[in-house]
Amino acid sequence: MEQQYPYYDLQTARSMMGWIRKKIDELNDVKYLAENALMKGEKEAITLYTMATKNIIDEISNRGILIRDPAIGLVDFPAIINGKPAFLCWLTSEEDISFWHYVDEGFAGRRRITRQDDILSLL
Repeated sequence: MEQQYPYYDLQTARSMMGWIRKKIDELNDVKYLAENALMKGEKEAITLYTMATKNIIDEISNRGILIRDPAIGLVDFPAIINGKPAFLCWLTSEEDISFWHYVDEGFAGRRRITRQDDILSLL
């Protein structure tokens, strides 16, 4: 059965920004530690780092948030925009969540949020 995720409005997504930045930093820290352990031949440590990564990803995805690329901090928050399934799209290097795209468009379809965009919250 498919898991049902909440939809986010802009205010709710913005309230998650600090937490998401922290989680992505944790993911990148674990990746760095895993790479170092691998180079040192510490194979048993790789299992621990794999589990740590899975736990962080699960913690994020359990809130319905999608980490598209932790290396660049690409994050999507599910939303309904203009009556259609979409994502509030954010790079953690950006000061604010200012872009969105429909689910079938991806990052290339990012557009700036305007007052004309009707962002529905179902939380």
